[in-house]
Amino acid sequence: MCAFDSGLDSRLRGNDGEHWIGVQTPIARLKRPAETFLKATLDCLECIGTQALRAARLATPDETLQRRVLDACVSAVPGMDLARSPAALSLLVYETAQRVTGIADPYCEAKRAQNEMALAIEDELRALVRESAHPLDAALRLSAAGNIIDLGTMRVHEIDIQEAIAEVMRQRFSVDHSAAFEESLKRCKDLLFLLDNAGEIVFDKILIEELLKHTSVTAVVKAGPIINDAMMEDAEIVGLTRICEVIDNGGAFVGSPLDMVPEQFLARMRRADVIVGKGQGNYETIDDFPGDVFLILRAKCEVIARHMGVQYGQVALISTRTRAREAVRNGG
Repeated sequence: MCAFDSGLDSRLRGNDGEHWIGVQTPIARLKRPAETFLKATLDCLECIGTQALRAARLATPDETLQRRVLDACVSAVPGMDLARSPAALSLLVYETAQRVTGIADPYCEAKRAQNEMALAIEDELRALVRESAHPLDAALRLSAAGNIIDLGTMRVHEIDIQEAIAEVMRQRFSVDHSAAFEESLKRCKDLLFLLDNAGEIVFDKILIEELLKHTSVTAVVKAGPIINDAMMEDAEIVGLTRICEVIDNGGAFVGSPLDMVPEQFLARMRRADVIVGKGQGNYETIDDFPGDVFLILRAKCEVIARHMGVQYGQVALISTRTRAREAVRNGG
């Protein structure tokens, strides 16, 4: 059973302890963030309502409560600041669903099922890497395939993990900075791996096993429940804690918003030689971090696809440094 949580409000604070997102705090009165590379668009505001209804229906069958979640989220849209990232704005949806329904983790049963599904094919995934002529490349692509497991943008019945695996093993990354990644890995002694979703964490475990042949790896989960993102419990269930250090990013965030995560976690990011961020949440929140950052994700919405420069549904391995150099060369 998913438990009631009376301490939801405390998980959504900025670096200085000030509240950033919450039904009790009007969006328009929130402190404005530092500039970020990816900004929300009008399409993101439309998506707030869609995410709210999806989260509400997963949390409770009570249509009265579902309507309260939807009304609260939609009524906040006029005050939402498009200078923030989509990930930061969407926090309202999940905090509202938790507060109104009293369910701390509406996605807990779905996460359990996703972990079981991925663990059932773990040996198959490992064999694909072992039998590949280029094991690291195969592990990177499998990690990207696992990024389809995202209940923030998709419904459970829309996820076909076997098709996603077959697709990425046939194709290259649509944006492929794997050469830059391999160069950085040669110099890396400390890699910080920001995980994304439950289930997907098994695919990332396969990649981390390959990375450990080259460098030390610390994996990062969320400190509290948010969508179907991986927490410490998930890392333990899939055996990730047995192969590398696992820490949390200090909150129940979508991604790791640089103006919201604790200073202690920011300091840990600064110490890393290389950072790998999985999924759209990390793409939206750490793409402007001044480090050697690599982002592995599938484009699961048109806004992100356009920003990535790919088609909807395509996967990419993006070096933020390489992309910045290319933008300078191209006059962007």
